[in-house]
Amino acid sequence: MMILACFVVFFWAGFEQAGSSFTLYTKNFVDREVFGYLVPVSWFQSLNPLFIIILAPIISALWIKLSKTKNGDLKTTTKMGLGMILLGLGFMILIPAVLHTGSNEENIIAKAHIAFIIFTYLFHTLGELCLSPVGLSLVSKVAPLKIASLLMGVWMSAIGVANLIAGQLAALTASLGYMEIFIAIGGLAILLGIILLFVSGKLTSMMSEYDEVKE
Repeated sequence: MMILACFVVFFWAGFEQAGSSFTLYTKNFVDREVFGYLVPVSWFQSLNPLFIIILAPIISALWIKLSKTKNGDLKTTTKMGLGMILLGLGFMILIPAVLHTGSNEENIIAKAHIAFIIFTYLFHTLGELCLSPVGLSLVSKVAPLKIASLLMGVWMSAIGVANLIAGQLAALTASLGYMEIFIAIGGLAILLGIILLFVSGKLTSMMSEYDEVKE
């Protein structure tokens, strides 16, 4: 759980850019005019819950369908690794946009198409659906009964730490630029996702051993 919590901290630090660096980038660098109407920046915060409502039943059905196949459902740690990679890909979608617009708010070369930020939120939502629900389920499954509530609190506090880090990362866009921050977060998220996929079997084995001890 502690190992996975470290991955979770970085995931949410990247995911929570939605309320900071993404919002600032959308406000200043994205062409928000649709059919003559200027879409308010705040509306983009509705994309994640909208995608959750649309995609959650689909993802749930996918996991159920996989569980009925010969090989069974994906491991929890594998799903979390995929979530990390999807998060990173979301950042990579914005790289061409930043190359087009630049990072200087006082000298904007051009505005980015609204589709860039929409697809970024889409990939981040897919990543969240792969990582968040199974993470909470994992805590209740693996945590020793006597300290289950405590470890659930530790898991949630990891998200709190992630939000603090997210703010610091967003602040760096002013000095380093959006390009550098998006590449750094996206690249590291993909790398950590790949690492998590490689160690997925070992972590699953550790969880299985613990289940045997409890029984």
